Amino acid sequence: MTPKISNRMTRRDFLKLSGAAAATLPIALQFMPGSVSPAFAQAIEISMWTWYSEQQAEFPKLDEEFNKSQTKAKVTSRIYGNDEYLPVLEAAIAGGKAPDIFGPHVHAMEYGKAGQTVDLIPLLGEDFLKGFFPSTRRQFTADGKQFALGWMAQTFGFFYNPALFEKAGVKDTPETWDDVIAISAELKKSGTIAWTFNESDKWLGADFFLPLITQSSDNTDLVYDLDDHTKSGVSWDSEPVIKALQLVDKLVKAGVFQDGVTGTDWATSTATFYGGKAAMMFAGSWVPQGIIQNASPDFAKSYRVFKTPSWAKGKPHWCGNQAGAALAVGAKGHVSEAIEFIKFLYDPTRYARTMNNSLSMPSTSAAAAQVADPIMKEMTSWLPDGAPHILFGKGSWDAVSNAVSGVFAQTLKPEEAAKQMEADVIAARKR
Repeated sequence: MTPKISNRMTRRDFLKLSGAAAATLPIALQFMPGSVSPAFAQAIEISMWTWYSEQQAEFPKLDEEFNKSQTKAKVTSRIYGNDEYLPVLEAAIAGGKAPDIFGPHVHAMEYGKAGQTVDLIPLLGEDFLKGFFPSTRRQFTADGKQFALGWMAQTFGFFYNPALFEKAGVKDTPETWDDVIAISAELKKSGTIAWTFNESDKWLGADFFLPLITQSSDNTDLVYDLDDHTKSGVSWDSEPVIKALQLVDKLVKAGVFQDGVTGTDWATSTATFYGGKAAMMFAGSWVPQGIIQNASPDFAKSYRVFKTPSWAKGKPHWCGNQAGAALAVGAKGHVSEAIEFIKFLYDPTRYARTMNNSLSMPSTSAAAAQVADPIMKEMTSWLPDGAPHILFGKGSWDAVSNAVSGVFAQTLKPEEAAKQMEADVIAARKR
C-alpha cells in the first residue's frame, strides 16, 4: 500500500487553511535568543515538523511548557506552508535528516514499512494507545504495528442554514437520502440552492462516496479491504461499490446539487453557503474554524449541523471518520526523547486545551469528553460510529476520485465507474 501524492492530500492542506490567509512560507516556532536556560546548553535538540496551521498559536506554548518542565531535551516545532511541506519532508527523509517528530502526510504507511518511522506500540504501550478512537488508530496500522498517532480527528456531516429551512417550510433535518431529495425539492421551490457541493478538484466527491460503501454494506472493514486490494472477492467493481455509486447518480439526477457542481471549487462553495444562498453544505469538521474566520458573526452564531443521512430509516448514519492529521516519530532521530514529548502533548488536559483553543477535533476519548464548542462537540460525538474515507493503497485515491467525478458529471454510469476504478487500481499496481 504505497501512497501516491494526489489532490486528496494537497486539499487537506488547503482546507485546513481555508479560512485564514494561508501561511505560504514556513513559520518557525522558535524562542528568542537568550530565552533558554543555561541548563539547556547540553540538552538534546528535538525537532517537530508539521503543516498544522490550526495550532500555530499553540505549539510555541507547548514547546515552552515542555522545555521548562525538564532540562534533558529542548523541543522546537516548525509549521510549514501547505504547498512546501511535503517536498521538504521528502527531501529530509531521502537525505537521512528527518525531524524527530513529523506529520507523515501521504507517506504514513510507506515510511513505517520502510523503517523510517518507529512502531509506537512497544514504545507507548497499550494503556496509552487504547485511549485513542479505534478509527484514528487503524488507519496508521499494518502488520500489527502502529506508525503514527491521530493528531486531529475529523468527521463529516451537513452544515445547514436554519433560516433557509424555515423559509422553505422544512421543519426537520433529513434522516435518509430519500429525505434529502424530498427537502431539496422544497428548498429549491423557495428560491434557495439546496445543497452546494464542490467537485472541481474531486476530493470531496471521494470523501462523500467512500462512506456510502459502508452504508451500502454495513461493513466497516470493506473500504480498508478495497484499499488493500489483496483479499479474494474484494474489488472496486463489486456490488457494494456499485450500489454506492448508484446513490450518487440518484442524487445528481434528482437535482439536489447546484448547477455546475463539477466546476465548483471549495472557495465558491463555501462563499455560497456562508453568504446565505445555499441551505446545506456537506464537509468535514474543519469547517467551524473556517466559518469563524470567514463568515459573518451572525452566520457563525446561527448555522447548525446534522449527521450524514442513513441508507434507509433506522440504519446507521455512517460518516467519514478518521484522523486528517497525524504525528509520527522518526526512527533515526532521538526516539526516546521524542516519545516523551509525544506523551506530554497527549496528556488529556493539555491535549484537550490545545484542541479547544484551536477549534480542532481530538483523537482521544478523554479529550473528546472535554470539547467545548457545541458544533464541534456534536461532530466529535460521531467518532465512535464513523467509517473509513482515507486511502493509502497504490492507485486507490486517483481511481476513486476520477470515477466518482465521472458520475457527478454524468459521463459515467455507476457500473462503468466501478469497472474503471478496478481497472485503474490494477494498472497502478502493475507500474
